[in-house]
Order: sequence, then structure tokens, then C-alpha cells
Amino acid sequence: MAKRKSWVWDYAKREGDRAFCDLCDDKSNNEYSCVGGTTGSLIRHLQNFHGIKPSEDSIRKRSQLGSNHPYNDTQEVIRSGSSEHENNTTSINQDDDTNLVNNANTSSSRLENNEESKSRKRRRISKKCGSNSDRECNYEKTEQIHQALAILIAMNQLPLSFCSSPGFCQFMAVVEPNYKICRDQAMKKRLHALKSNVEDKIKNELQNVKSVVCTTDGWSSIAQNSYISLTAHIIDNQWSPKSFTLATQEMTERHTAVNLAENLTCIFENWEINGKVSTVITDNAKNIVNAVKLLNITIDNENMDVTCAAHSLQLAINVAIKQEIFSDIIKQCSAVVGHFKHSNVAKQSLFNKQEQLGLLHQSLVQCCKTRWNSVYLMLDRLLKNRSPVSNVLEDRTVTSFYIAQKLEITESQWIKIENLISLLKPLYVVTNLFCSENHSPASMVIPLLSKLLDCHFKHKAADDQYITDFKNTIIFEIKERFKFERNETSSVSVRQIASFLDPRYKDLEFEPNFMRDKIRMAVEDLLERFDEQEINLEQIPPVQSDLEYLYGNTITADDNLTNQLQIYIAEPPLRFDQNPYEWWKLRENKYSTLAVLAKQYLAIPATSVSSERCFSTAGNIVTSKRSCLLTKNVNMLTFLFQNKKLLV
Repeated sequence: MAKRKSWVWDYAKREGDRAFCDLCDDKSNNEYSCVGGTTGSLIRHLQNFHGIKPSEDSIRKRSQLGSNHPYNDTQEVIRSGSSEHENNTTSINQDDDTNLVNNANTSSSRLENNEESKSRKRRRISKKCGSNSDRECNYEKTEQIHQALAILIAMNQLPLSFCSSPGFCQFMAVVEPNYKICRDQAMKKRLHALKSNVEDKIKNELQNVKSVVCTTDGWSSIAQNSYISLTAHIIDNQWSPKSFTLATQEMTERHTAVNLAENLTCIFENWEINGKVSTVITDNAKNIVNAVKLLNITIDNENMDVTCAAHSLQLAINVAIKQEIFSDIIKQCSAVVGHFKHSNVAKQSLFNKQEQLGLLHQSLVQCCKTRWNSVYLMLDRLLKNRSPVSNVLEDRTVTSFYIAQKLEITESQWIKIENLISLLKPLYVVTNLFCSENHSPASMVIPLLSKLLDCHFKHKAADDQYITDFKNTIIFEIKERFKFERNETSSVSVRQIASFLDPRYKDLEFEPNFMRDKIRMAVEDLLERFDEQEINLEQIPPVQSDLEYLYGNTITADDNLTNQLQIYIAEPPLRFDQNPYEWWKLRENKYSTLAVLAKQYLAIPATSVSSERCFSTAGNIVTSKRSCLLTKNVNMLTFLFQNKKLLV
């Protein structure tokens, strides 16, 4: 009598020593081992994944075959060769279905023991979010969720383990019950693929411009890993300023000028911008300033080193507030704020007093030496909450007499605080303008600082001596750090050329007459250095007004460089609060050669804050709970978050 075919072959097909499940789609791993016709792997698969078990009819037919047809769900013919196994299989009771199944299980376990040495391919059970549900989550839908999850992790600075966390599984059990969880390693591969895609977009943007400006800074993580960041700034063909974070690269060597220059050059080469970088903005640290001087950059101006304007301004402020009268007040105010920061009772009492006085609930702000404008913010918040703070310190049920006496701020000190706030506020406003999220070009540095000194730091007869000293210090430090003192031998700086090319400041009213002529001559020399082959004459179609369209006339460029420059000088200046990039976009064809130079200099930012913001992002990624992140993963996650606009 012919052998009975196993019930599993109703749901699978066999090819040699391999079996394929007919119920699984082509995207799934539906291949199983069936050496010699074994069916154990298929039985486990059908029971676990498809919920299929042998029917009672099938078991009954097997039992009727008796000893001539021993039933075994795992293997049709057992080749163990043991006499004990043969006795067990021939003594099956035909009327006892339970003994039949138990005997099959015994044979299955023996088969596994006999073939432990053989490698068998088993399919791992994928973790699903929900229970058995009729709602289908096919391969395309699953991959779409995986990609969206990768973008979510990148944009929200989440850990990689989020994709397999219990909370996320519970969430997906409601949204998509049959969604298969993506493992951490698989998610990491998708993030790297996402990074490659963003890199291609950035490279395409960088290849379409003639000049790239970079900012750089250094940082050490909580794990004591040292990093160097680089951010690229460009103006595209539509005169739209753009910024891209290129790298947050680990630096294992000492931060010497030579090592820093080598690392920067390596990043330039990786991004294929080595011949396009015109300027690198840094802070005032000597090592990075000297490193930039070692770079082979392509700007034509001899005095190309540009430092962060906001950092230089904060150094000037720090010198001014070191006066004893100011340092004592700052120390006293810091102690008051610290008391409310460390006492829950005092903090809650402050909120109650604010509510009674009709003020907003506001916590006091503590100053920090490394945080710009923090002294101004602390004093301003404390002065606004003078009444509730004083009431809390005078309440003996909240503040003891000893602490109140120690933290008391006298009336004369309050007057000095108010005066110091009025001195620091214009500096605070200028710093914010320099560090704006929107592109703040270097062209605005000298005009704004000149306006600051002329309008807010002029001496008055009613000024007290400490106010006069503060103003004198600020004026001296700003003029010294930004090289305001100029003479006939002074060279033209990058900021001065950028100011001339900015239509808001092109009249150079903040410069002495001899310096205005010198700046214009320097720009004319730069224009003459441009080789005709280096200037892209294929401009965008000219923008026509309605009248120009009707008359068939357009604004044409003047090929004579001197004429272009003279016409540009004769143009009325743009209002200080207008957009200079829109101005140039409308006149690019009129000043074709001058526009190329303007695009190069107006791309230079006033500060290196973009690179410092990059490290703020890295600090949110490398936390105390994630301090063991690999540096390449830190670079990847920081890169994706900083360039998140390109993920959409």
C-alpha cells in the first residue's frame, strides 16, 4: 500500500530538500528545510503563523492505517535505526487518538535529538503589535511605516530603541495591529540611507553655486568625546540664503591649529567644496583663528579672517561688567535667584505673590558665564518682579531673618540695577539681530555697531561716574575688537566690502570719506580680477514689469564694469528693514558682474551661531542615558536633525 501523504503538503510544495509555504506572500521568508521529507518546520510554521492544525479526519485516517503506516507529523519515515523507536511505532492503539498524537510527539523529539548536529534554517517569529486581526498590513504599508518612523526619530531626536519600545508597540497596536516591529539594527540602516539621501540633496545644492561660506566650532560631549562641526552657507540662484550642517565629526587629536586645519580640509574634500570655500567664520579662540589662516581659501581679499561678531561683542560686555560696582550687584542678584531656585517654599510663595499683584507667573532667571546676555535677562526678570520678591523675603513664615538680611537688595542697588539694564538692553538687541534664525549677513555688523555707539552710548551730563565708565569701556572695546580706528594705511576688511554690496548700507555713511573711496576702489579691483570665463553669463530670464512687457523692453546689463559700479552707487539706498536679497534678485541682470560679487559676500553670516546651535542639538542627543552612542551615530543623528527641512 502506498504511503499516506502528510496533511502539511496541502499548504506547501516541495522542491528537493526545501519546502515553500503557499500561504505566505513572495515578500516573506517562506522557505523551510525538509531533508528526507521532514515536515516539523512546516508544522510549527502553519500552527504559529496561520493557526492551522491537522483535522480530526486526517488523524482518524492515519489511525486506521495501523502498523503498516506509522503516523509521524514531523517525519514520514524515521531513520533513527533504534529498536525502541520501532517498537513504539508498531504498538500504536488504532482506537486511541491520544496515544497516536503522543507517539508522534515522542518521535519528533527523538528526531531533533538525532539531528542536533545538522544546521537547519528556521524562521524567526516577528514581533507584532496587536493580536489576531483581520486588518492586513502588507509589505508596502509596513515599509511606509518604517520610513515614517525613521523620519520621526531623526526630527524628534529620539533614541533608536524607540521603534521597539513597549509604549510604541502599544500605540501601533491601536493604529495598525498587524504591523511588524522594526528592529534597532534595521532602523539604523534606514537612518543611514536617509542620511545618504540628504547628503545627495546638499551636494546638488553646493554644486550649483560658485562660492560657499562656512562656520565652524568645537565641542566636548558628556562622554568627553571631542567634536568639530562645519556648517555651509550659500545663496542659491533665486537669491535665497540657505544653510546646511555638513559634519559633526569626532576629533581625537589635540586641538592645535595644524590638526584643526587638516580636519577642516578633510571635510571640504569629502563634500567636494575645497575650491569653493571663500570664508570660514570662527570664534575668537587663537587655535581656530590660526587654523583658518592655514587653509587654502579662494577669496580675493587679503584680509579674509572673519570672527563671530556676537562672540566679540560678548567679550566686550564681559570686560565692562567687571567693574566692582557691577560685579557686586550681579553677585547679589545671583544669590537671590539661587535662593528661589533651591527653595520650593520660596518659589511657590513667589507665584502666590505674583498672582495677588496681578502679574504673570514667571520664574527667575539665573545668569551663566557661558550664556550670552544671561546677566541682562537675570536683572530684567528680577526688576520686573521686584515687589513679589521683596514681599517673599519680608515674610518671616517663608524666609528667616538671617537669610532675608543676607539677600536684601537696598534701594540704591535697585537704582543701579535699573541703570545697568538700560545699558545692557541695546547690546542685547544687537546680539539677537546678529544671531537671528534668518540669515544675518556680515554686512550689517559695522553699520549696526556704529548706530549702537552713536545713539545709545553717547555721554550725558547727568550720567553717574559708573555709567560713564561703563560707556567708555564699551566704546573702547568695540572699536578695538572691530577695528573702528582707521587711517590712510588701513586695509579694507571683508565686512566693509559686504556692507558696500548690501543695498541698505551701500552709501557707507558710517565710514570716513577717505575710507569710502578706498572701499569702492577695492570693489572695483575685485571686479577686474574676475575672468570672463569664471562669470556665469547665463542668467535667469529678466523680470519684466507690465509696462516693459507692453513696450517690449527689458532691463539689459551694462558690460562696462565701471559703468555698472557707478550706476549702482547712484541707486537710492534700500530702507534698513527691507530685504537686500529681493533687491538683488530684481536687479541681477542689470548688474550682472557686480551681482556675482554680491552673492559671494552677502552669503557671509555675521556670527558662527549656526555651528553652536549644532552642538546644542548634539547635547540633546548625547545625554547621560545615551552617553555611549558611537560617534558616527552622533554625527548621523545630528546631521539629520539639523537638515530636517530636507527630510520632507
